[in-house]
Amino acid sequence: MKRIAVIGTGYVGLVSGACFAYLGHKVIGLDVDEEKIEKLKRGEVPIYEPGLDRILEKAIENGNIEFTTDYGYAVKNSDFIFIAVGTPSRKDGSADLSYVESAYRSIAEHISDGDFKIVVNKSTVPVGTGRWAKEFIAGLLREKGIKEPEKCFEVVSNPEFLREGKAVEDFMKPDRVVVGADDRDVAGKVASLYEKLQPPILITDLPTAEMIKYASNAFLATKISFINEVANICEKFGADVTVVARGMGLDHRISPHFLRAGCGFGGSCFPKDVKALIHTGKVAGEEPKLLEAVIDVNERQKLKPVEKLLNHIPDLKGKTVAVWGLAFKPETDDMREAPSIPIVRKLLELGAVVKAYDPVALENAKKVFSEDIKRFGDRLEFVEDKYEALEGADALILVTEWKEFKDVDFDKLKGKVVIDGRNLWEPSVMKQICTYESIGRP
Repeated sequence: MKRIAVIGTGYVGLVSGACFAYLGHKVIGLDVDEEKIEKLKRGEVPIYEPGLDRILEKAIENGNIEFTTDYGYAVKNSDFIFIAVGTPSRKDGSADLSYVESAYRSIAEHISDGDFKIVVNKSTVPVGTGRWAKEFIAGLLREKGIKEPEKCFEVVSNPEFLREGKAVEDFMKPDRVVVGADDRDVAGKVASLYEKLQPPILITDLPTAEMIKYASNAFLATKISFINEVANICEKFGADVTVVARGMGLDHRISPHFLRAGCGFGGSCFPKDVKALIHTGKVAGEEPKLLEAVIDVNERQKLKPVEKLLNHIPDLKGKTVAVWGLAFKPETDDMREAPSIPIVRKLLELGAVVKAYDPVALENAKKVFSEDIKRFGDRLEFVEDKYEALEGADALILVTEWKEFKDVDFDKLKGKVVIDGRNLWEPSVMKQICTYESIGRP
């Protein structure tokens, strides 16, 4: 049993903290959001993540996790301090490290001479951040009068590879655990936290661990943009991108994962991390043209469903369009960089009335579209039922492939234009029911 503090109780921090506690470690979850901490103390999960409620309930029941807003308490009562705060994109694509820096400052404020704390970056940070952090924290400790600050702490990179919607599963059954540190013994201590899971463990230096995270996400994003470009070419020649992807995926060198064409990727990781890697490369004097193309393709792809709809209804003014799915992917309520955002806004700009539905992301969506609601008034409506969205609708755009959309009452789609942005339905069936288009399929 180890003593762990986790700074940040978002998707990564809360899942990591709850899972560490479930494994038997003593965990303190810290956040500056008092309302969130109060909810967590009551056992309420503030985010939608399948399975997290059960893991957290068990951890609380066993007395292995507690929550606080007090940095002093968290630092004093832990040996490992995980940082799991946001690193959002700035306008230039670089990662905003202000939350990470604030965490370093607060940790340093409560480290005393004679302590030894292992500070673990789980937040996705640019290559070089770990080495910079060591100098930064050491400088803060010197200002406090600690003569040998390097003996009081070590910085480790332990990137997360958690998919929203499957984060608990990914933590408990990891493909690999990557630990980067300048001190191999310290790296071994961090690796030992995962011992019960018996995962493949890769121990590296700090910058290599940081690069593994960015390179992994950038590669997966590249696969998605690649298959979307192939899909667009398939449409020109009557080829079926789903069969093309299947044929490619049977090659073990390629694999079938992330070869599903659609209306682009979103979320808190892929767009942000690709942009950050582009910025990091440029700062270092490199021109990451392939990665720039990945972002360009993805931004264009998000509006493909609207382009297809305009082929059937050239003038959308006064027309009603139902939108099914708002979260960036199924099994999450996360709206960050969701393709639904540019789609809905483009429909509104073209004069359409939009009726939008999502199984779990409606409240977050209303926050994202708050200014659009003010601007467009009753032309943007959020409804509580998928069929309610279809009432009076001339068209339907499927944006997020929730399971509940797979088998629906297809009679309700009769006479409508249906744009399937995720290739969820079978074209031969749908074309007997409605005017139907998907992505990269004849």
